[in-house]
Amino acid sequence: MAIRPLPVYETDQDFYQALLRREERAYQFLYSTVFPSFRNWVLTNNGTEMDAEDAFQKGLMNFLLNLEIGKYQLQASARITTVAFEYCKRVWLTELNSARLRHHAPMPTRIDAVDTGDVEKDLERMTIVSAVQKSLHQLKDVCRNLLEWFYVEELSLRDIAQRLGMKEESVKSKRYQCAERLKELYLQTAKKEGL
Repeated sequence: MAIRPLPVYETDQDFYQALLRREERAYQFLYSTVFPSFRNWVLTNNGTEMDAEDAFQKGLMNFLLNLEIGKYQLQASARITTVAFEYCKRVWLTELNSARLRHHAPMPTRIDAVDTGDVEKDLERMTIVSAVQKSLHQLKDVCRNLLEWFYVEELSLRDIAQRLGMKEESVKSKRYQCAERLKELYLQTAKKEGL
């Protein structure tokens, strides 16, 4: 059986119409055009070949579903292949973020020296971490918890708002104030310790 070459669409409008008609060859064209560059992108962004295939399939399904229900409409400013790539990219970035959340750890109470061969840099690093920890402990409980939940546990502002019984906008403002206070305390501590 001879394999027919993939069609080349003269315009994105032609390609769009072929996808709307659910033409198998349009799907093949989309796959062969987008997947190679997406695979390379995933491989350079902490992924494997299998990750690329999974994220691509999910992203492509999202894209085609949105095309089918009319949520995605062809626009002259964006190529279909670029839009499909972005759908897949979003899937992979979501996967990376959720993997990071699954593997988060509490803030360390101590930092082990890294054998970099540069004892001076290791000591400086440990001194900076110690100064940050001292500064954190000078914060009020609400601020310390809020910053650890947001930056270490990577909770959303909505989740933090529920924990604190506050509105999300108030938590956003409070996080900024707490981060500024931590910065002030760190600068004071660093100055005392000659950093």
